[in-house]
Formats: sequence, C-alpha cells, structure tokens
Amino acid sequence: MLRNKVITVALFAVIWGCNSSEKTTAEPKVPNETLIVSSKGKLFNFNLETKKLTWEYISKDDTLSNRNRFSYDESTIYMPFESGRLLAADILSGKIRWENNYKPDPTLDDASNDGTGYKNSDAYPGPIFMTKPLVYDRKIFIPSAGIPDLLKSKLITVDATTGKTISQKANSTSYNYFQPIENSGAIYVNSAVYLDIHYPSGSFGYLTMEDIADSGSPIYTQMQSNKNSLFLGVQNGIFYSVGLSGDGFTRGAEVNHPEENSSGQKGIFDWQYQSEKYPGLGDGNTELVNNQLIVCKASDNQNKSALIAINAKNGKEKWLYEPGDQIKNWQLANQDELTGYTKSIIFVLDTSGKTIFKIPIDPSLYPVSNIETRSDGNLIYITGKGVVVIDRNTNRTSLLIAHTFYPSSRPLNQIKYFKK
Repeated sequence: MLRNKVITVALFAVIWGCNSSEKTTAEPKVPNETLIVSSKGKLFNFNLETKKLTWEYISKDDTLSNRNRFSYDESTIYMPFESGRLLAADILSGKIRWENNYKPDPTLDDASNDGTGYKNSDAYPGPIFMTKPLVYDRKIFIPSAGIPDLLKSKLITVDATTGKTISQKANSTSYNYFQPIENSGAIYVNSAVYLDIHYPSGSFGYLTMEDIADSGSPIYTQMQSNKNSLFLGVQNGIFYSVGLSGDGFTRGAEVNHPEENSSGQKGIFDWQYQSEKYPGLGDGNTELVNNQLIVCKASDNQNKSALIAINAKNGKEKWLYEPGDQIKNWQLANQDELTGYTKSIIFVLDTSGKTIFKIPIDPSLYPVSNIETRSDGNLIYITGKGVVVIDRNTNRTSLLIAHTFYPSSRPLNQIKYFKK
C-alpha cells in the first residue's frame, strides 16, 4: 500500500520540483557583474557590463530536458544533469575542473554488481539527477533518482575539490527531487513519504510520514532547518516543525539511535500549520529567513495561490500575500526581498510581506526563469529573447542582452546574479 501511494503522488513533485535559492555564505568574487544561466542542459556566463557571453558549456545528452538546478561556492558552479553527469565549472573561466558520470552501465546486472548497473538493459533507467546538490564541508551531496524497481537511488558524496566519489549510500526511494539539507553533520533527504537520515558515522535511519503523521502524505517540498528545528511540508499542504537535538530528533528517541530504522511513533512535531483559505500546496519551494518559514499555498480549486510566512518558533501565521492569481515562480532574492511573478505581474516583497514593487509583465518579455536583484536594486531575469532588466525607478522593462532561451516546464530555467 505504501509503495502504491508513493508512485501515485510522485508526478506532483516532478512537475513542481525545487526552486530553493542557494544558501551558501561563500559569495564568489567576480571582476564584473555576472549572470549565470542554466537552461536546457546548457550553462552560460554573461558579463553584464560588456553585455557579452563569457563562456558556455553544453551537455549534448541533456539539451531536450534538464532540471537546471546548480549550486556554487566561492569559485565553482556545481551542475548536475538528468543524464547522470555531475561537473564542477570555474565561475570565471568556465574551465571544467572535474566531471563525473553516474549513469549506470546497462550491460551490468544490478543484483550482482552492487547497484552499478540496472536490472533491464533494454529499459531506460529514468533521469539520474533531478535536484540541486548540497555544498557542505568541501563536499557535494546529491541524491539520485531513476525509475523505481529498475534503478536503486543513492546519496552520492563527492569531494568538491577533486571530484573523487567518497561514498554512495542507499536512499529509501527513487523519488528524490529536492536538495538535501545538513544539520549537525547529518544529511537529511526527503524521499517521497520517507525522511532519510544519513549520519556522520555512516549509519542510516529513516522515518515515514505514515509512522509520524496521520496523513502519510509525501514530503514534496524543500526542507529547511536551523540549529534546533527541521521544517518540512507534505503534499496535502501541511507544514511541520520537528525539534532537533544533537544528531537526532528531540521527541523521536528511537531515531537518535541509528541502528533503529523507524520510530513508529506520532507526536514528534513541535507544531504543524495548515491554512483554511489556502489548504493546498502551491509549489515545492520554501524559504527560511528572519525566523520565518515562507511557503506557497494554493486555494481549494488551485486557481489562486498565496505566499504565507509562518513563525518558525510557534507555527503561527505571521503574514499573507495574495496576488489574486497563481504564483508562477518566487524566491528569496536576498536577505531583504522576495521576488516572484504571476501570469500578469512581477512583484517584490520585503520579508515582512509588504509589497515594495509591482509592475505589469511585458508580454513580449515574459519571464522563463526566476527573478534576481542586481546591486543597484534593479531586477534581472531571462526571457525567450535574452536577458531582461527592469529599472525600479522608471518602471521600464528592457532587453539587456539578446540571446535565444527556450521556455522550460517547471522547474524553470535557473539564473544567479553575482555582484562585482
């Protein structure tokens, strides 16, 4: 029954994916304003001052479809591809520092080769990577995906400097669409209805939502954490806070001992939140800022959505932003502002939920990516025609760099702005 439920709801996460903004504290040092773009299996670096393309990388196996989710540190872009390729590219030069390919060998039998191949050599194993990697402690952590019963999912750990594969540890399912998170050295992976915990010792534990919540709904949102809590949301629209203590859960004693697989108990949550007006899940993105968990919720009929800030300490609603339409994309653009858009407007909020900028979308320059803020406060995104800027003083939308980009189904193309 659990397996059937996982398969039924997996499509939801495939559609919404992950739009979590990068939380690294290591801001790259670049000689000029720079825009990194990931689109359809391609990676671009644009110099926003000369308005020219600095470098590009193309993964020929991923030009038809790719999840487009990269992470970075002070000097390097870490880019996964659905084909199984994972690479490190120098931000300034585009030089590929290392490149690994985790696509399994179809000629090998999975059962006798410890998961290095897959079971049916004539079958397509499915996309290998469908999430963005976590950069932590000079390591890269990324869970693989693939078709259930055909390809075993692994949490792959890679040395960020050398590209050497450190370990490949099994996950509970292949439904791994969100960036892992780290807390006290433990790596947490939301794998459908399973919450997997990979401990620093190398041990493994898990909880299932059927064990710890009445709904048994899968964890199809980006998890967040602070020092004392883990925040997660499930497909039926409920968000939870779980207390953390050391390398385990405050109220889940069994899981604090890695040799035990499941706590089998309810009531480990510090709080849970649900909105009466917006009970559904708008998308899988979440942000944690100023002790607020910001989420996107949907109305009953899914035709409207809202951004809601939840007090991270007590689970109470702090503010609500209702654009009166579906929110197509949103993110925490910096520590002070949220950017997003519907089918007709682009908006900027401060982290208290106040609208500080709003403009109608120019239909000829419709966004096909997230929206970033530049050092001068102006907005930047990509459209099918190229790189677009919005002057927040004059309300003028203009094409800064002509370049052909193609629309992508959710998740959208990803961009990241780096200031000089």
